[in-house]
Amino acid sequence: MSATARWEYTTAERAEQLNALGSEGWELVGVTVVEGIERFYLKRPLPSLREQITLDQRKQVLAGPGGGTEG
Repeated sequence: MSATARWEYTTAERAEQLNALGSEGWELVGVTVVEGIERFYLKRPLPSLREQITLDQRKQVLAGPGGGTEG
């Protein structure tokens, strides 16, 4: 990873979502409770350009013929 890490962030509103998000690389960084409603804040490193291209290609292959193309 580079010297300056870049992050992406998301939120979840149900504790049941945390295991799935954790397996996708999300890290819990905070929790708030407002009017009895919990909100979980998570972050994970942004993929490098090389990793992102690979992820995009994988999505296209899994989508099948013509999947993921626009036009």
